[in-house]
Amino acid sequence: MLEANFLRFNTTRPPFTDTRVRRAFALAIDRPALVASITRGGQAPGFALTPSGLPGYPPPAGPGHDPATARRLLAEAGFPDGRNFPAVEAITFSADQNQKVLEALQQMWSHELGVTVTLAPKEKNVWIADERRLAYDLSLARWIADYADPVAFLELFLAGGGNNATGWADPEYDRLLRAAAAESDPARRNTLFRDAEERLLAAAPVAPLYHGARSYLVDPAVRGWEPALLGFHRYQHLSLEDEPPTR
Repeated sequence: MLEANFLRFNTTRPPFTDTRVRRAFALAIDRPALVASITRGGQAPGFALTPSGLPGYPPPAGPGHDPATARRLLAEAGFPDGRNFPAVEAITFSADQNQKVLEALQQMWSHELGVTVTLAPKEKNVWIADERRLAYDLSLARWIADYADPVAFLELFLAGGGNNATGWADPEYDRLLRAAAAESDPARRNTLFRDAEERLLAAAPVAPLYHGARSYLVDPAVRGWEPALLGFHRYQHLSLEDEPPTR
């Protein structure tokens, strides 16, 4: 399933105007632990924004779990061991799993960085409005692609884009996406996308968390069931194996 779950930073609001702070928060996240202990639905840890499986496009490595570097970056930004870090709030729309994910992140940031993040679940329309007007510090977000192409995720963060909602703008990132749009060679196009995504991950207006999955209960007698990146299955291709007669 082509679904990215990630954390948005409001890059116009201190302390997240500082790339070092955003990177520290991203590096303090233990993604394998998040999917193993919290989401528990077959999701894959998200080290890049784009999910794996996109044709011809291997995602960049992305941020791993590196608490030592996270603490160093936070200290360089003026908050050694979290001292004097301002009060910040993480928002999301009210849903049980969203709350559990944010609680896990809250604990990781407290343990690894010594910072306190309060949580503020909101009604979905309020959450969307707060993101769009940049009335937040951190926001838990999700995006599901309509088609299997890196641009379905990467175009979210074009400067001034309606779905950006981070305040982040980078002319070189935009140039790379425009160049990819004009490129007819698939390999070169994917190279441009990868360069853009690496730039996005280095600047960290978002921190990838995990990639979504759908669970199905499929009887052993079913034949023709194939994975579907977009989650659309062609049921006319399915059949049932005849059961042996009972005696």
